Amino acid sequence: MSTHPLLMKFKDKDTPNTVTRKTVKAMASKLGFNETQLINYALARLREDVLPALPEDAPELSAKAMKAIRARYGHLEADYHPTSSLIEGL
Repeated sequence: MSTHPLLMKFKDKDTPNTVTRKTVKAMASKLGFNETQLINYALARLREDVLPALPEDAPELSAKAMKAIRARYGHLEADYHPTSSLIEGL
């Protein structure tokens, strides 16, 4: 596994945008992680919110692809009612 060190500087108190070292230690202990594992976990979770799942230049699915998806998984649509979708038409 490749490692690339990163220096973390902690604040003196927790705020909406910062955490103290004491808080990091408490969260790591509660989740059964060491501090490095916790920071990697937190950044991975943040990545899901910040970065899009698909690249901005990803092409739209063709009508043929949509038909194939619906043919294979259409039976699942009866019980699933999403509030929004990344794929137009679903």
